Amino acid sequence: MSDPNNRPGGSNLILTAKSANKVQFFDAASFAATGEIDMPGSTHEMIRSADGAKIYASIYGGGIFGKNSNPDRRIAVIDLASKSLERNIDAGENLAPHSVMMDARGTLWSTAELGNAILAIDPDGGKVQRVDVGGSPHWIAVSHATGKVFASFKTRETVAVIDAAKRMAVEKIPIPYGAEGVAVSPDGETLFVCAHMKGVVHVIDARTHKHRQTLAIDGAPGEANQLRRVRVSPDGRYVCASSHVDNFAAIYEADTLKQTGGFATPKAPMGFGFAAGGKHAYLCCHDAAVTLEFELSSGRITRQFSTAAGCEFIISY
Repeated sequence: MSDPNNRPGGSNLILTAKSANKVQFFDAASFAATGEIDMPGSTHEMIRSADGAKIYASIYGGGIFGKNSNPDRRIAVIDLASKSLERNIDAGENLAPHSVMMDARGTLWSTAELGNAILAIDPDGGKVQRVDVGGSPHWIAVSHATGKVFASFKTRETVAVIDAAKRMAVEKIPIPYGAEGVAVSPDGETLFVCAHMKGVVHVIDARTHKHRQTLAIDGAPGEANQLRRVRVSPDGRYVCASSHVDNFAAIYEADTLKQTGGFATPKAPMGFGFAAGGKHAYLCCHDAAVTLEFELSSGRITRQFSTAAGCEFIISY
């Protein structure tokens, strides 16, 4: 089963510049700017629609996790062909939607940070179903092979497991040192969870929820509370992790879980994206307003380009 959340890259790039309230478009070959949308609020995360023609982008609103000033309630629908804001989906309340993912049935999932819930959304009809998870979720990941959605809580040492078909939380997985960024391998069998208070990535069986292994982030062992992100390349060959305060990114071989690369970054690395061809990836450096291109096999930075303020998330399409 193909994973709509881990699609091969293409010749175009779209990224969020949340501090500037913009979504920007670039040519992947030249990094020339090709378009820009002034968004109605601070826009954080994105995912492509089931048919690949649109982007769903969370309008989080002002502030940061735990300090939400003027939280928003919208998820933007962006048309990729025209590079324009088509409409907004109303989440129903000012819940600060953040992480967004698609499941294999075409349901759009979003965190509802201020509602202690995640949302199951019909992106066409706009119907929103709230699933209580007993805490403030910040990121989600979907395993299509197991029919589960995983939600991390950031301030708790746990990840919630949601049955996607039943639309209910069914279990909580203990996560030492707090749960930050989450990602699922394209085959749906492995869950990766970054710790919040230590430079490690936990490797968990997506079916049984058993811990398989804990990976040290060699080069970023900092124990300061910090945002860490993790993503798996669309071909399933590489796992990438970023450490926001340590200004560092690590690369692992997915088969061996050996760290094969790592590099210092400009200030505040956040979201990863993956280029066409499977050899390169992108990394948004939020506070520096710079996005890097790097080799997945070595971690060598090959190019970079400037963005508007607060680049957080990038998709190659």
